[in-house]
Amino acid sequence: MASSLAAQLSQIAAKSTNQLDLKAQRIAHSQSLIFDRKVASIQDFDTVYQICYEGFQELCQLDSRFTAFERTIFSEQSKAEDRTQLTAAQNKELDVALEAFLALVGGRLLLNPAIKAVEWLVRRFRIHEYNTSFTILTFLPYYTTPLFLNLLAILPEDLTPTFKVLIPYKKSSINPPRHPLVHSATTNKPFLAALNSYVLQVSRQQAHHHALLAFWAGVYTEAVAGMLDASRSGRREIEKQKHEDIVISVLPILNDGFAMKNVSELIIGCYMVSVVLAQKASLQDKVLDSLMEAVAGSWTEETVESGLVCLAVLAQQKPETKLPRRALKAILRLDDIFKRLTELATQYKTSHLLLGVVAGCLDDLPRQKDTARLDLLSQIFQNQLLGEPEMSKAMALVLEATSSVHKDGAMSLDAQARLADLVQVFSQSESLRPTFQKTIAESSFDIAALEHNLQTVIDTAPAPRTVEDVEMEDVEKEEEQDHFSSTVESLSGEKLFKGSFLSTQSIPLFEKLAQAFTLAIGSKEKCQTFSDLAALGKNEAEKSPQYLSFFIRVFSGPYSMGTRVTALNMITSFLTSTESTNLDFQALLPFLLVTLTDPSERVRREAAAALAAVGSLYKKNRKGEDIWARDNLYGQPKDIKWLPTRDAQKVFERAVLPSLEECIFDATHIGKVLENTLRGVSVDANASELKKPLRLAFFTFLCSHAIELPLFTPKLGLLNILNRIDKAGGTTRTKELEPLLKTWRGFSEREVQDICEKERVPVSDVERQMVAIVTPKEKDSIMILLSNVSSHSESLRPSFIAAVFGRIKDIWARVAEDRQTVAAEQLFDISLGLSDLPLVNNSRDLLRSVQLPGSVLAQFLERIPVSLTDMEALGPAPKRRRTSQNNMIAMTVKDEAEFGKVMEKMTFILELVDSSSPETHPELADGLFQTLAALHHFKSQIQSGMSYLLSLTLGSLLAIVNRSKESAKAQFDTSVIRADLVVDCVRTTESPQVQNAALLLVAGLSVIAPELVLHSVMPIFTFMGSSVLRKDDDYSVSVIDQTIDQVVPALIQSLRDQKRDVVSGTSELLLSFTAAFEHIPSHRRLRLFHALITKLGTQDFLFAVLAMLANRYAMDKDVLVLMTGLVSDASAPVELTTYSKFLGLVSDSLKPKPGISQVLLGIGSDDGREPQKVAVDLLRDLAYLFKHSSLKVKMAKTFASEDEEAIRQLRSTFSQILEQVLTIGDSVQSMKLVSQANGDVLAALFGTLTLVDFLDTIEVLLERPNDELRRKVLRLLEGRLRQNPERDSASQIRVLDFLPTLVDIIRNSTDILLKHAAVACIDRIAEKYGKKDPSRVIGAAQVVASEACIGQTDDRIRIMGVLCLASMAETLGQVMIPALPEALSRSLALLELSLEEGKENSRLHDAVFSLFSALFVHIPYMISGPHLDKILLLSFKSANAEECEDDSRQEALKMMARKVDMAATLGAVDRNWQYAVQAGPVATKETLEVVSLAVEKHPKSATGKNIGVLSSILFKAFDLRREQLALGANATFDAADVDETEDALNDVTIKMIYKLNDTTFRPIFTKMLDWATSGLPKKDTQGSLARLTAFYKFLQVFFGTLQSIVTGYASYIIESVVSVLGKASPADKSTKALWLATMRLLRNAFEHDQDEFWQSPSHLNQISTPLINQLAHATNSSTAATVIAEAVPAITELAVAADSTDNHKELNTALMKFLRPSAGPNGKPAGGENPHTRLAALKAEQSLTEQLGEEWLALLPEMLPYISELMEDEDENVEREVRKWVKQIENVLGEKLDDMLT
Repeated sequence: MASSLAAQLSQIAAKSTNQLDLKAQRIAHSQSLIFDRKVASIQDFDTVYQICYEGFQELCQLDSRFTAFERTIFSEQSKAEDRTQLTAAQNKELDVALEAFLALVGGRLLLNPAIKAVEWLVRRFRIHEYNTSFTILTFLPYYTTPLFLNLLAILPEDLTPTFKVLIPYKKSSINPPRHPLVHSATTNKPFLAALNSYVLQVSRQQAHHHALLAFWAGVYTEAVAGMLDASRSGRREIEKQKHEDIVISVLPILNDGFAMKNVSELIIGCYMVSVVLAQKASLQDKVLDSLMEAVAGSWTEETVESGLVCLAVLAQQKPETKLPRRALKAILRLDDIFKRLTELATQYKTSHLLLGVVAGCLDDLPRQKDTARLDLLSQIFQNQLLGEPEMSKAMALVLEATSSVHKDGAMSLDAQARLADLVQVFSQSESLRPTFQKTIAESSFDIAALEHNLQTVIDTAPAPRTVEDVEMEDVEKEEEQDHFSSTVESLSGEKLFKGSFLSTQSIPLFEKLAQAFTLAIGSKEKCQTFSDLAALGKNEAEKSPQYLSFFIRVFSGPYSMGTRVTALNMITSFLTSTESTNLDFQALLPFLLVTLTDPSERVRREAAAALAAVGSLYKKNRKGEDIWARDNLYGQPKDIKWLPTRDAQKVFERAVLPSLEECIFDATHIGKVLENTLRGVSVDANASELKKPLRLAFFTFLCSHAIELPLFTPKLGLLNILNRIDKAGGTTRTKELEPLLKTWRGFSEREVQDICEKERVPVSDVERQMVAIVTPKEKDSIMILLSNVSSHSESLRPSFIAAVFGRIKDIWARVAEDRQTVAAEQLFDISLGLSDLPLVNNSRDLLRSVQLPGSVLAQFLERIPVSLTDMEALGPAPKRRRTSQNNMIAMTVKDEAEFGKVMEKMTFILELVDSSSPETHPELADGLFQTLAALHHFKSQIQSGMSYLLSLTLGSLLAIVNRSKESAKAQFDTSVIRADLVVDCVRTTESPQVQNAALLLVAGLSVIAPELVLHSVMPIFTFMGSSVLRKDDDYSVSVIDQTIDQVVPALIQSLRDQKRDVVSGTSELLLSFTAAFEHIPSHRRLRLFHALITKLGTQDFLFAVLAMLANRYAMDKDVLVLMTGLVSDASAPVELTTYSKFLGLVSDSLKPKPGISQVLLGIGSDDGREPQKVAVDLLRDLAYLFKHSSLKVKMAKTFASEDEEAIRQLRSTFSQILEQVLTIGDSVQSMKLVSQANGDVLAALFGTLTLVDFLDTIEVLLERPNDELRRKVLRLLEGRLRQNPERDSASQIRVLDFLPTLVDIIRNSTDILLKHAAVACIDRIAEKYGKKDPSRVIGAAQVVASEACIGQTDDRIRIMGVLCLASMAETLGQVMIPALPEALSRSLALLELSLEEGKENSRLHDAVFSLFSALFVHIPYMISGPHLDKILLLSFKSANAEECEDDSRQEALKMMARKVDMAATLGAVDRNWQYAVQAGPVATKETLEVVSLAVEKHPKSATGKNIGVLSSILFKAFDLRREQLALGANATFDAADVDETEDALNDVTIKMIYKLNDTTFRPIFTKMLDWATSGLPKKDTQGSLARLTAFYKFLQVFFGTLQSIVTGYASYIIESVVSVLGKASPADKSTKALWLATMRLLRNAFEHDQDEFWQSPSHLNQISTPLINQLAHATNSSTAATVIAEAVPAITELAVAADSTDNHKELNTALMKFLRPSAGPNGKPAGGENPHTRLAALKAEQSLTEQLGEEWLALLPEMLPYISELMEDEDENVEREVRKWVKQIENVLGEKLDDMLT
């Protein structure tokens, strides 16, 4: 309690202002800069003010800027101001004024008036107490003067640590020397920061002075140098990090300083600091480039000399000679640049700067507009400003630029000449020639190419010798081989990197590490070596971000796929191996999500693996919420909205992990997942939704990463995902990401270019994604976007502005209309204003490209009359205008400028209206007519045509009127129409465009408001010529329209009055139109011809127009479209009548003496076409019209109506047409083309009928005797049924009723083609309608299966019949059983017939098998065993038939296996196996496929029940090898066929085993063993070997597939295997297959032993020695390769399975016999006598060492003698392999074997 009270009292005391302590107040009042303490203590404020005010007035006379303070701190009111009584806000405001005065007075403190003025600030406002820091810094440049001592005396005793350097001097009352101040600036960061801040603030206020800037420049330069010197360390990493920290702290100061160009001394001070930085710190190239650009961009005429010196120093520190582009441009823009460079070179080292200038002068030669740069280049070389080494480099730059210049484009002749002269100077100058020849000798330039490029001859030194080149190549290869080691070694000294590798774009250490990592790709050892580097801090990876952040940056950066995959793999490995299960790795989520969008599936797969690893860690996390890299992922702590660990786990488990599999295969899937997740919709069946708070948290988490992430490659990827999501959890994308948009907006073009170049991302992509942050669902989205450019347009990047306007265009249509209106007004103002010039074009383009609301367009139009009225006001008085000769408005230059603006404004508005689909905005009509009136009036005043504006206005009006004509009522108020203005436009303008638009508008207005138009229209042309019809301009169309409306009705009436045939009488008129068809614009044709026909009379003239068009243009597509359009407008009776007349015209044309066709079609005339060709064209066009017109729909409507008369008339006309078609058909049978065309008409005519009517008509036609007609109509019916026939009840019943008619045709007709057509119809009917009433179809099925159909000898009817039966089987199912006996017997007979040699029929073959497939699927139980036997036998025969396809047969066999009872299927296979084998490999394999499918598709119980027959089949199949071997030359299988068959057999057997339990299978296995080992007489050696081979190949699959489940079965075969190992050999052709099978089955048996079966001595001892003895078979290179490939892996797996030291010792003892020559017990050579045997044994040892490692090397003492001997083996291969083995051992043990081997 006491301590708490004391703390509170101390706080009160600290804040106390001593208001009640009078003594303290007197002491404070007595503190003065100019008065003694005693004098000051008795002065009142009036006295002090009077004295100080006098000094202030003198200051105002010196500088008028001081007068601003007369109203504030030097006002009369200030005498009463007491800081202790002011509020915090008032004190803050007061501080601003005081600091501004101190900054301004700082340069005059040595003047008495200034001291007096400051005295008032001390006495009244106590600046030494309340503004201590600013006051000290103001006085600090005068630290050697008595004035500074006076200040020290009145400063508070408790100075802050910032100014602790002054405390000793305050106590001692002496002036501080310079050194302590510099030392404080070096070591005391707050002091230096305060000094820098003060200097920059004063400079911005334009209050800088020499004393301050000279003091600051000296102190700051020395401080920076001191800091850099103090940071030197023996550890390179620490020194580098400290240097980087210093540079980071200095660069912002320099940046601010360079921005103030007009403060020369400040700029020079910044140059001084830059020089120190460059010389004492190891700056990166990018930093140097930025500094150089800043220096070059900051100089003025006063500072340019110092700037060049600074640039020279900076350039010397660059390893590359290339200067930054901006710096180079600034240098080249200087006046007398060569003189300046010459003077600079005499005093400073300028070699790198000059080389950079040389490189810059040579840059982009083809695009240099003049030779100024090349002139400077010549001066540099000729005056030899460079030393010899630099001169050589400069010459090389010239030669390189010259060599490559033509790759970039053609160089100007002048530039070419200058360069040629320069190179000649190189080769001819006495002083330059040696350097030039040396440069040529040491380089690889193509001299011939140089000479060609420069069109000159170059004298060079001889080329270097080839030997030297070879030596150099060798050195390079050696360096390349050891590049990784040297790179890692150079990095091994680097200490742990401080911070995250994601903290900034430019990290030199990262670049080095990335290079080393790239070299490590592909080698686990190298990757491991790399990951152990101290700089990465793998051991601290769970606490520090370095390790993981490095790999994050790699996999999310612009690196190769393999590099990124390896980086992801390293992260996954770390995550799966980490023991800290309570760490939360959510920081990886944004990067991995972005990586899931990578186009590479490998990258996505690794990213998914990493996410899965993170997800598994969440499952293990039971405790804390320790988020990895929470505070330092991006360097300094950022405002990242981290998720609570449990929330992050929910995100993983509910949203991310369920969709990983899809994300691997689809790069776009993760975007959909996140979009749906954040919208609260589950995209994956296994995923669950997130609650709204979690969705919000997750969204803000991702957005915060997008904002804070310094790297732009992953930032761009994250934005690409986030920009799919408008809203999430109550917030919007715009709200969350707008800070990022503002930050991006602030980047300069160079900064953006640098960013994107560094990370290899397109600038356009980043710009587009940045502006896409603004979502259209944001209420003020467009205004937000405009606000980002409108107030900063002059300083913004053009690409950013373009992106913003592009975004506005994209979202415009999704923004509310009221917001569009506001935005459009602002854009319009910008478009016409001068304030934001860069935005004018963008705004205009945007307004032109978006859909503007009608209200906006109307407001724009209202501005035109107002603008013209204002313009008229600029002209002379009305009286003068009336008396003027030409009524023109007299304009001054100013008026003309204003007139230009008004014209531009009007043009822009009218163009906007014209491009905004005015027809959709009828409300614009009023404004447009007012605009037309204003333009017309103004046009008459200025005597200008204004054609373009009038054309725009009329065009918009015409669009509105044309749209309005389509509706029954005008869409706008017709009272606004001014027809007189429109007609005047035609009369008074000379522009054809305006005339045509006005004419069209008149025609349109006459439709919607004739009463307003007709009385105003004057005749505008006097005649109509045929030529007009051929023109394609609007004027001609207008004339044609007028003619149709006025002339045609009069002509028709005249003909009728004369009682002449109207069609014949108007033929010339019709001919004019039809002849001009191709010249009429396509979009006008239909309207024109429709108007013509309507005026003439559709019923009388339509057929004539159609016939004339068909006759002239035949099947022209455009004509057909027009004809279709014309007939579609007619009613059904009129259309049918037209077609009847059309057919009459066809008939007339084919007569010997044509009638009307001669008049209309020219038949029989001298220049007429042949009648048959005319008939063909007409009939084809008629068929097209029947198919594509709307006749069928119109007829259906009529039939559905209750108008009996209309229906009767329709049926009568249709019957007449049908009769006409049939009559024509009868008459033209000898005319093939005409007959075909007539048949097409018949088919198309039937297409207009409903199915019921069609069948009624067909029944009648089938009674006709014409077989060709009967076949034709049945084919039409079949085609109709093949498409999409009607499904209504009436149609179905009618179709089924028609079946007996078809059946009768099949039974009774002798015409095979007619029968074929009937069967095809039955097939269609059965398929489409059979299920409606199957009983009605069965009769047809029996007939098809009978002698009358498939019993015929014609293959066409057979095939059609069988296919029909197949369709019926699918449709009818068991209903078809009555027809089945005959169908089966006949179809099997047909199949056998189709396979007869010499008579193969593949189509019949496929048809029969299709029938069997259908039967197997739908009624499998009806197929008996004999039938199955027959089917199998024929299938075997089919398999060998080359003419037959395999697909239909194989499909039938598959259906049999799947659907037929398993017992029946297997029984048939068992009975017919021998025939399958006799048929050959194909049949056998297909038979096994049947067995396999039967086993696979039937349940386990079925397999168990049929195990007997199944075993029988398998034993027969396993004996195939022996049987084929016994046949010798008569064998039907070769070795490959047998192997393939056995592979299929083994697969079947395994499937069978899966369906059995151990109790059932074990007896079968023992039976198989007995069958293989003792099932044959001992004499049959070859047969036994064949059976063993087949059995062992099965065992190989058996142990390899079932693995540890069946390891115990090995006990049955050990004895047999040992026996085989004793007699089989890879060198013996007869036993090699058995030996290989044995090795592989043993390897599989050993590999999958999980029950320690092979550890048992009883098992191991039996097998180990025989197995190891197989090494003895390695007696030559061939057998050695086989033994190494097969026996060594088996031995290795045995050793792994043995898994005990004793067992290993036993194995090794047996193995080492083969490592040295020895003699066996019988005295014959054995063991390792043969070098190939020793080599095989060595390979075995290597494999064992690799697999078992130290466990195997426990036997090393036993091996060493053998190794020593082998290292001196006489065989080179053995010696080489033993050395490999030694190196392998050393790698495992980590120590050399040299000492052990000596």
